Amino acid sequence: MYGNIGTVAGVRRLLPGPVVDVDPMELYPALARPKPAGRPWLMVNMIASADGAVAVDGTSGALGNPADEAVFSAVRASADWIVAAAGTVRAERYGLPRPRAASRRARLAAGRAERPRLAVVTASLELDPSLPMFADQRPGEDPPVILTGSVAAPEAVERLGAVSEVVRLPSPRPQPAEILAELDRRGAGVVLSEGGPSLNGQLADADVIDELCLSVAPLVAGGASGRIVHGSIRTVPLRMRVDHLLEDSGTLFVRYIREPAQPPETG
Repeated sequence: MYGNIGTVAGVRRLLPGPVVDVDPMELYPALARPKPAGRPWLMVNMIASADGAVAVDGTSGALGNPADEAVFSAVRASADWIVAAAGTVRAERYGLPRPRAASRRARLAAGRAERPRLAVVTASLELDPSLPMFADQRPGEDPPVILTGSVAAPEAVERLGAVSEVVRLPSPRPQPAEILAELDRRGAGVVLSEGGPSLNGQLADADVIDELCLSVAPLVAGGASGRIVHGSIRTVPLRMRVDHLLEDSGTLFVRYIREPAQPPETG
C-alpha cells in the first residue's frame, strides 16, 4: 500500500494542453463526479507496467514511485469510501485510511469528510485479525466494514465482528449492485475501488465503472501477472474517453471517463 504524501515536483499535464507543475491534490478532488441515479459514482484506480502487469512478486509496490504515490493519495482524497477485495487487502496489508493534512484540506474543500471509510469485499471472510486495518485501529477511528454474502459462516462473522462491522449482503457472494447499494445507503457519493483485478472484472460485468484512473509504469515486468480487469465475461467493451493525461519520471497517469450510452440508430 502506498502512503499518503504531499505534492511531488515535476508532475506535468500533457492533455488537455501542456501544463507544468500540476499538483494532483489540487486537481483530482475538485473534479466533477455526478452521482448516477440510484448509486454512487464509481472510480477504479490501478497501476500497471507498460506490458500490462498489475504486480511484481505479488504486490504493486515495485511498479510505483513518489509521483504515483502523490496521484494515489489525490485519487483517494476524491472518494467517500474505498472498497477493495480481500485478496488485495491481504497482499498489500491494508491499514485504515489516514490522510495527511493536504488531503484532509482537499477533502473538506470538496465537501467530504476528513477521512474516507474502508470497505472490504469477501465471501469467505478469510481475513486475519492481525492485519493492520484491524490490529492498528486507534481510538475514535471508524472500523472497516466487511461486506460478505448471506451464507457467511457464523463463527467467522463473530470472529471479525470484534474488530470490524460485518454486513451480510442478500446474495451468497457479494454482488456489485449490492455493494454499491449498501454504500449508497451509508451516504456515499463517490466510491473508489482499488481492486484487485477480479473485483474489477465483476464491476465491469455489472457496467458500473464511471471512471478509471490508470498509472502506467515505464517498465516491462514480464511474469504471469494478470491485467487490471480479470475474469470479466462482458463481450461488449465499456467505452471510455481520456479526460486528462499527466506524466512524471516516465510514469503516465490517465483519467478515463465512461462515454455516455449512445441511443440506438433508427432508420
